[in-house]
Amino acid sequence: MLAPRPHLRWRAPLCALLAVTALLASLLLALAPAPTAHAAAGALLSQGRPATASSTENAGTPASAAVDGDPGTRWSSAAADPQWLQVDLGSSRTIGQVVL
Repeated sequence: MLAPRPHLRWRAPLCALLAVTALLASLLLALAPAPTAHAAAGALLSQGRPATASSTENAGTPASAAVDGDPGTRWSSAAADPQWLQVDLGSSRTIGQVVL
């Protein structure tokens, strides 16, 4: 008969602890509020600018909703590929970051 290995006794409890920690972390992330749009330095270049899109899912999800600054609205395209969204910034601008 083989003697038990004392240095391996911690493996099962550690694996269980890691699994519970991962589950709790995923639940916390799922319950966290969605981030809102913000500009790190200056105003959002797209906010309130004219927007056009390849399509819209329905009248309640127009292209303009993508740039209206309201986190409760959204643009949604038809369920077909390819789709695009275009924002007229009015002039040539330097873009530092794009967040969808």
